[in-house]
Amino acid sequence: MKCCLLYCYLYPEDYCIPKKRLVEYWFCEGLLNKFDRISEAQMQGGDIISSFLNACLLERDGEDCVKMLDVIRDMGLWITRELEATENIFFFANAGAQLFEKPDAKEWESAKRMSVMKNKIKVLKETPKCPRLRILFLSENEFQVISDGFFQFIPHLTVLDLSRNKELRALLDGISQLVSLECFDLSFTGIEELPIELKSWTKLKMLDLSCMDNLRKIPQHLICSFSKLQIFRMHLIDYPNEDNVLKGGNEKLI
Repeated sequence: MKCCLLYCYLYPEDYCIPKKRLVEYWFCEGLLNKFDRISEAQMQGGDIISSFLNACLLERDGEDCVKMLDVIRDMGLWITRELEATENIFFFANAGAQLFEKPDAKEWESAKRMSVMKNKIKVLKETPKCPRLRILFLSENEFQVISDGFFQFIPHLTVLDLSRNKELRALLDGISQLVSLECFDLSFTGIEELPIELKSWTKLKMLDLSCMDNLRKIPQHLICSFSKLQIFRMHLIDYPNEDNVLKGGNEKLI
């Protein structure tokens, strides 16, 4: 449960954290008793969130969200340092820090969970070597370019959140090297096309393509190649491209 709580530490201060998404991330990382099905994990995830609320570790923010109290965030910083010392689990959280450039690549090398969400970063051009990184939150930045080699040496990445980067128009082929990926959030981005090379993501369990107004092409048979996919979100629009599952409705998605 400690690692579940520390997920909230990856979000900015006073951030409204969707409970449903939190449980999905826990599920994809295997924090919920190694359940095979999200339907089985949701009940345990809900119970964990309720226990955090009852213990005043989190507070409600409307019906569907929670927030981490400031004093608990301070405690979370202490817990992360304890985990670094005793269990060799490193957290790197610079969420909401008004960064214009990403942190130096060397700062990533030991991290297992990392967040630079809700900043003003526009470019990711380096090739960081992150052999232990499993969780990476890059959402709510101003990305225009992510280099083809950026994901080359992050072999164990499980959760990648690129959501709400509206200026991001393309996914380069290098992202297909994330063969351990289980959770991928592209919602509210400007991505126009999904590359067929994503077929290499055989472990993918969650894919969110919600509110992608510029999305014009998903290659046929791509979605059905994700044999472990359990959570799939998308707003369908009909487009004319023949090699495109967006033409013709839901039947071509599976």
